[in-house]
Amino acid sequence: MPMPIRPPTLEDAVVTARYPFMPQARLAIKAHMSANKLDIDALVETDWLEAVRERARVRLVESIMHKDIDGTTSIDIHTPYGQMVECLSFLYAMVTVCSSFDERLLGRWAEGESSRADYLWGTVERPEVFKELASSYISEIRLGEDGNWEIPLIDYIELCPKISGPYWRLPNRPVRNGWVSMSPSGKENSQQRLARLLKERVRSVLIEDCRERMDRMDENFAGKMAEEVGRIVGLLQHQASQEISFTAADEEDWPPCMREISMQLAQSVNVNHVGRVFLASISRLIGLSQEETQGFFKNAPDYSEETTRYQISHVYEHEYTPHGCSKLQMSACCPVTRGDVHSSLCSKEWLDHPIKYLRARQRAKHRQESAEKKSPEGENQTPQ
Repeated sequence: MPMPIRPPTLEDAVVTARYPFMPQARLAIKAHMSANKLDIDALVETDWLEAVRERARVRLVESIMHKDIDGTTSIDIHTPYGQMVECLSFLYAMVTVCSSFDERLLGRWAEGESSRADYLWGTVERPEVFKELASSYISEIRLGEDGNWEIPLIDYIELCPKISGPYWRLPNRPVRNGWVSMSPSGKENSQQRLARLLKERVRSVLIEDCRERMDRMDENFAGKMAEEVGRIVGLLQHQASQEISFTAADEEDWPPCMREISMQLAQSVNVNHVGRVFLASISRLIGLSQEETQGFFKNAPDYSEETTRYQISHVYEHEYTPHGCSKLQMSACCPVTRGDVHSSLCSKEWLDHPIKYLRARQRAKHRQESAEKKSPEGENQTPQ
């Protein structure tokens, strides 16, 4: 179901500053730009707006560096100046992402902002305030007789497939007269469960908005943002390389599909089910521990430590066999099918399974090592 055509009006400037990612905050952002006689170029170039740009960089770094975002800020959003900084910093961060034309940066930023929404909405103390916020992203919402939040079945069906774990499967949710009950689970109450579901709507809206901006992006303006973009993309690439713990001794022998899926998860790309099962099963096969395998998934958009541990344990205990190349290709998990040819091995007619890639690499390495051992003594020694 689409978002409400007319979301509730947010009169409080503190609310729009705290949640600048919400659709109602667009009016507040425009008002701040107009009041200060700013356009988008001025936002980039004006000296006195450096505080805005600095706050935007913090937002971007938080999205890239941290899985859990607590939503706090050093900006006092109860003052007009603080409200301006918080609203315009969100705009500048979004513009930076759009100027990068980098889908992975877009995904990571959207994950960070939607995680902020998840946290903040889960801690809202007054039910009427939470209902007003949630009503901006969902058609209807109500409190059931048992005190749990309920939403229409059609909204739930749209959003729940994007989250892993048994709680989110529709057969496990109480449904009454077309309404789905968001009952408490584990340490999270009903409101926190619903906030987690709404996170998916926030993320998809942010990504859609950014892609539209990318399509309209002026090349001259993108050029002005080159230095800012280069700094944040460089950080993204560095962080991705740090987050992937290639602990196996023969890391260089891993097939391209394993590297690609690992990299996508490290950068918060929502890898599909086939890709996740493949990564867990091939990790088991090459001797990674369950803890090491779980480390691959810690930056997944829907990461749950308990659920991931259970699923990986299931793969290891039942000794799942990794999918072959045809299955990975059909499920868009093979980078070679997208033209990113990592190795000439992948073009061989006989190579129809990632395990064959591993074995071929290991055989080649063995032959190289044997040849080096058979070389004449003293050939590589420095003359005395």
